[in-house]
Amino acid sequence: MQYGHFDNEKREYVIDRVDLPTSWTNYLGVKDMCAVVNHTAGGYLFYKSPEYHRITRFRGNAVPMDRPGHYVYVRDDETGEFWSISWQPVGKPLDQAKYTCRHGLSYTTYSCDYQGIEAEQTLFIPADDPVELWDVKLMNQSGRKRKLSVYSYCEFSFHHIDIDNKNFQMSLYAAGSTYEDGIIEHDLFYEEFGYQYFTSDFDPDGFDCLRDKFIGLYRTEDNPAAVERGEMSGSFEKGGNHCGALKKCLELEPGEESRLIFLLGEGKREEGRAMRAKYADHCAVDQAYSDLKAFWDNKCNRLQIDTPDEGMNTLINTWTLYQAEINVMFSRFASFIEVGGRTGLGYRDTAQDAMTVPHSNPEKCRQRLVELLRGLVSAGYGLHLFQPEWFDPDTEVKPFKSPTVVPTPKVSDMIHGLEDTCSDDALWLIASIVEYVKETGEYGFFDEVITYADGGSGTVYEHMKKILDFSAEQIGAHGVCKGLRADWNDCLNLGGGESALVSFLHYWAIDNFLEAASWLGREDDVKYYTDMGHTVKEICDRELWDDGWYIRGITKNGRKIGTHQDREGRLHLESNSWAVLSGAADFEKGIQAMDAVDEYLYTPYGIMLNGPSYTVPDDDIGFVTRVYPGVKENGSVFSHPNPWAWAAECKLGRGDRAMKFYHALCPYYQNDIIEIREAEPYSYCQFIMGKDHTAYGRARHPFMTGSGGWAYFSATRYMLGIRPQFDCLQIDPCIPADWKEFSVKRVWRGAEYRIFVKNPDGVMKGIKELVLDGKKVSKIPAFEAGSSHEVTVVMGNEGGES
Repeated sequence: MQYGHFDNEKREYVIDRVDLPTSWTNYLGVKDMCAVVNHTAGGYLFYKSPEYHRITRFRGNAVPMDRPGHYVYVRDDETGEFWSISWQPVGKPLDQAKYTCRHGLSYTTYSCDYQGIEAEQTLFIPADDPVELWDVKLMNQSGRKRKLSVYSYCEFSFHHIDIDNKNFQMSLYAAGSTYEDGIIEHDLFYEEFGYQYFTSDFDPDGFDCLRDKFIGLYRTEDNPAAVERGEMSGSFEKGGNHCGALKKCLELEPGEESRLIFLLGEGKREEGRAMRAKYADHCAVDQAYSDLKAFWDNKCNRLQIDTPDEGMNTLINTWTLYQAEINVMFSRFASFIEVGGRTGLGYRDTAQDAMTVPHSNPEKCRQRLVELLRGLVSAGYGLHLFQPEWFDPDTEVKPFKSPTVVPTPKVSDMIHGLEDTCSDDALWLIASIVEYVKETGEYGFFDEVITYADGGSGTVYEHMKKILDFSAEQIGAHGVCKGLRADWNDCLNLGGGESALVSFLHYWAIDNFLEAASWLGREDDVKYYTDMGHTVKEICDRELWDDGWYIRGITKNGRKIGTHQDREGRLHLESNSWAVLSGAADFEKGIQAMDAVDEYLYTPYGIMLNGPSYTVPDDDIGFVTRVYPGVKENGSVFSHPNPWAWAAECKLGRGDRAMKFYHALCPYYQNDIIEIREAEPYSYCQFIMGKDHTAYGRARHPFMTGSGGWAYFSATRYMLGIRPQFDCLQIDPCIPADWKEFSVKRVWRGAEYRIFVKNPDGVMKGIKELVLDGKKVSKIPAFEAGSSHEVTVVMGNEGGES
């Protein structure tokens, strides 16, 4: 069944039926402030860090689910009845009230039509101000005069996740609130900079700063005492739990509309006063909303497609780019699953995310690359999880030290050794750097000097060499790269044995590096790393091929995993797709490997990570054998590696197969089976329960997954084939044979390319004619920023690997 629909014109997903089987979330904010909210206004707000600078409180995995949030209540003062503009927390029966939620790009709008009052609440964060605006509109359509009261509510956090959830001995007695000039100030006295404010564009008719006074004893957000009785307490206090609750009384004539603005922000009362003055002018609110829309339109318009596939059009033009951008902006630790209990950057995650959107967010991608380069140890491995501030010479933030928490270790203590090193982490960075330079043309980036985490410095180019050399040194008895603590699949660590995936990634990284070295004219390095690549390829071919597909690796005790002889875990998606995608596999073996993936791992919901699922614990293989069959890394449709298979099929020239795989995972095409999928149809989820689980087809953990970035990268770079190079824009699609044409608008280095691809012979791959601005050419060069060019591509001479 469907619960909503895509509104492509507005770039919104509209939830028409709000009693969803699980939360459907959205992200507000594009810089330092971020809110994670769901379809009923549940969620939380943070400033810079979800772990150390939480602004509003959230109780993840609790009952009722996804509480509290950023709520607005409406009370009929003549009858005493009240409701919330979002369906929850009050939850009026859906046959009596009409509720809708519209998730847009960095904003969400809740609307309610109840007893003749049409109400709307839009949450968004202006691009340049650390304040969340609640834009509330009420229209009286009842045909009679109405007396209403409007109440805001949010619960302030104690900033730190640990303090917020367990260290109440300190937090309940070291934070306070005050009310003055229509502004509630929340003061975390134990922090030098610990202040938030809540205010509005009107003079309130009442307020409460204390949560327990507003909600009342033995109650919840469903039935707050202040709203029920229609009177606020005027409460404030040093100590206790605090909230942002303001009241406004309204009288609306028939057809009359009222607009109220609430502001939840970062800083002291003075900052609140300044923001209140600015956004009391509703034109400023409208302008901030318009600027936010322009911000995203600019990003989206850098690559727009028009293909025969409506699902691909909708997701690539808006939603998959949005998901990939969110990951680059806020890393992976802010969601309803990762509720801020970890923070910083995951090395492999961030390296992949930064590779996917340099065209739409070059500044942030560059920032992430520099942070990762600083997080590289001089031996050539990356720190698996780290805070960028540790190695940023410009950071002067005074750290908070709780007297009841174990002291923070020194930065030098954060440099872990081989025992905690993930063997794949830094290898992803090579391609990310190369993609960034190809996109931007910033060739000088290769020679920029950047520090190492453990001291000393080197150029970006030298960092890249150290990464390749590290993997070349860290090999096992068979010559295959060691898995060390783990590779990409943390749960399948082979006891630290040898990882097929890492050797294939090593080959891929070498190939990317060689492109850069050749472009820079560094011939000695070209020869050295070409020889290294030949060695890696020979070892992969000799040790990892298992007469039909590639194995997953070799355990520390010398047992090969992912072979024809294995009863469980016989076939693995990562090693086979990367054998092809990296170029390490020859064409015929690549065909066999991907045919095996299709035969044994494909499902209507996507490709399983491995199969059959493990059912017998085996520590020689890893923790994956202790995960339930069909869940996460053990036989689920793990979304992140699915786009690797799309790209691999494109390398083989099989556009039909690539599209088959794309459609299976594509959330757009699961919009009408939400009773099975449950999760949102506009976001790729981390995994989908596999066929060995009773909830087969159920999706979990949306947004914060590498699936979004890789789905965008594989679809645009491999399926549609638009690939920037150092000196040209390569166009090499791999599409279904029945696609007769498609078009792409692509901005590259400031110039606009309007690309029209024609497929008169019904091939899947191959280019027989390239026309630029009316003239046949052999390649598409980089043009001056601001210029516009028309490219016609005629496909033909269907081939295989390219």
